[in-house]
Amino acid sequence: MNQLCWVTLQVGDVEAARRFWREIIGLPEKSYSPGWVELELRPGLLLALHPVFYPKALEKRGYDRGGPVMGIQVSNLDEMGALVERNGARALSTAHAIPNGRSRDFEDPEGYVFELVELAGTP
Repeated sequence: MNQLCWVTLQVGDVEAARRFWREIIGLPEKSYSPGWVELELRPGLLLALHPVFYPKALEKRGYDRGGPVMGIQVSNLDEMGALVERNGARALSTAHAIPNGRSRDFEDPEGYVFELVELAGTP
């Protein structure tokens, strides 16, 4: 069976990244050790955090870093956007229309891009 099981981020401060994704974004923690944290994006799909093993890959931030962008569905884009900004994220775009909703891009405190997505008709 071929299916995505996790997305891994190299982070300079595992505890700070753990706090941001667990307490601010609200992802449930599935497992923890000082060098590896797993948070649940959805059943069977994890966000894994671990210390930097290739520093050169992290020289650029935000859109310049490239790579995948995680889309996180939220019930209120404006409220969640304000919350993540108060907790170290940086807005990279304004809110914009997407099919069936709105989205906005942010850079997390480690420099990774993520997108908050509010879909119409979902709680």
